[in-house]
Amino acid sequence: MSLSKLHCVIDCSGSMAEYGKPMLLVNLLRYIRQFTTQNGQSARYFSWQEAIAEINWPAEADVELPTLVGSSDVAALCNWAEESSEVVLLVLTDGYFKLGAEQLHQLSQLDNLYLLGVGGDADLVQLNILSNRSYRAEQLDHVLHIVFRSEAAAVGPSRRVELAGVVAESALDDEW
Repeated sequence: MSLSKLHCVIDCSGSMAEYGKPMLLVNLLRYIRQFTTQNGQSARYFSWQEAIAEINWPAEADVELPTLVGSSDVAALCNWAEESSEVVLLVLTDGYFKLGAEQLHQLSQLDNLYLLGVGGDADLVQLNILSNRSYRAEQLDHVLHIVFRSEAAAVGPSRRVELAGVVAESALDDEW
């Protein structure tokens, strides 16, 4: 099992190099690093092109994106997602990739998949079809709270709370 609960997958296709998306990606990734550090959590980062490859940034170094060219291989994402069922996958993408019917079905069945639409031209319709957990980039904070809160929410109270009794007023006491 992985030491990190959150695996961030960065779409590195050519469409992610347009319309200010590289700078938005850098800022989103900086925020994820800041959030996880401040909350005692961890995240691992992966680039998605022909294959899924881990990115290792030194803690003191700033985020640097891999080259954004070509297209992202959806089959590679599907295979990798199946192998990573024990972690939360947060895919940062604009949604511009071609899906076969089998791939669409496979990805839509994943309970651990969160999609973050990057850029003003993100294909939110396609992302919503892929997952009930698809969000716009500006909702990143909400997504991170959901991901890391689910751990704490799964733990029940340490003991049951009993109510001693409820005092109800009589309707006859009303002096209006």
